[in-house]
Amino acid sequence: MIRIPFLGHGIGGRLDLPVPVTYFAAGAAVVLIVTFVALAALWTKPRLQGGPEGDPRGVRPPMALLAGIGLAGFLLAVLGGVSALVTGQDSTGTRNIAPVLLWVFFWLVVPFASVLLGNLYSGVNPWRTISRWLGIGEHESDRPLQRVGVWPAAIGLLAFAWLELVYPESALPSTVAIAALAYSIYLIVVVSRFGRESALASFDVFTPYNRLFSSIGPWGRSADGRLIRRKWLHALPAIPEWKGLAALLVVMIATVSFDGLSNTVGYEAVTGSFGMSIAGRTLFLVLACLLVGGAYYVACWAAARLAGDSEMSTGRVASRFAHTLVPIAFAYSFAHYFTLIIFEGQSIIAAAADPFGLGWDLFGARDYKIDFFLGAIPVWYIQLATIIAGHIAGVVLAHDRALADFKGVGAVRSQYAMLVLMVLLTGLGLFVLAG
Repeated sequence: MIRIPFLGHGIGGRLDLPVPVTYFAAGAAVVLIVTFVALAALWTKPRLQGGPEGDPRGVRPPMALLAGIGLAGFLLAVLGGVSALVTGQDSTGTRNIAPVLLWVFFWLVVPFASVLLGNLYSGVNPWRTISRWLGIGEHESDRPLQRVGVWPAAIGLLAFAWLELVYPESALPSTVAIAALAYSIYLIVVVSRFGRESALASFDVFTPYNRLFSSIGPWGRSADGRLIRRKWLHALPAIPEWKGLAALLVVMIATVSFDGLSNTVGYEAVTGSFGMSIAGRTLFLVLACLLVGGAYYVACWAAARLAGDSEMSTGRVASRFAHTLVPIAFAYSFAHYFTLIIFEGQSIIAAAADPFGLGWDLFGARDYKIDFFLGAIPVWYIQLATIIAGHIAGVVLAHDRALADFKGVGAVRSQYAMLVLMVLLTGLGLFVLAG
């Protein structure tokens, strides 16, 4: 749960579901199994491995538009940074806009919107804009991606999740200010060392995070910067097999799972006071990553064995199939934080009217009240549909990659283990949401 002082989950546990959550989980499992059987019978050749198929002409966005988007990202970062240092009479910063910008807009809204609109973060990234203005990192090196891949981003994401989910004062403006300053110094150093794009691709948590989510959707950028329309999911098989890609996706899924589980009644009942402490929550956050990662690697090991391919190692399978986890990671995140965005995200209206907590009321909205315009049951069905759709997409992507990597009936057999993994992850996602 994101701990913004004036924010919480808009809608809590689903005790009023029309049927028990086990029924929904069983139904979702049936949907995945039927999808798998249909794919085995009807989808006999790989169709997605050629990469995104789009209009080769595309559209080149005006430079003024790109500059304006970059300036907007920079100004929002400055607003967040300045407001984080100024809390007025309220030391907790409950009226401060900085936590909302970081934990809602920057961390959730931009990546989720990128699925529909293309990679927005590449334009609003304030560190790319700052380094460009300062002339830092003009040289480029591909060594980070060759040597360490996205492992730095995976480790950074885990640290970011720790700050969000474990550290008790993560929503205080002072914490946001310190974290933003430290992260900015870190990125400027690596950008100056390796070059702007190379460093951001490996070391900036949000660059690969947003790139992965935007690869789901219908808009992308060509090598020469043109905006092109493409088919859904087609860009995912073309994602480079960076070192640490599977680990990054495991962290994306596991941290959201831990967030949900740690806010259930059962979590405190099982873990006791230790589970609620910083040390306990840190331990269980890491354990969640290890369990999800372990389950994925067991499925990859079983896939290679079931396919009868002695030349395909577990690590190779894990790398080749990592992209199949992207829609699942998106589904987990979107379903879990859906209410946070549509309900508690409205708090940005009041925060914008008094961004520094100084008692201002810039446009008469300082006392804006959250409008809970959607009930618990409709929200549940939206979340249910998202979870199921994400896992169906994962099954489709895994089946298509198996057809490309394994021969004959081994391609279908290899997916038995992946299907089990998808069913387990679907059930986990639904139980977390219902808890």
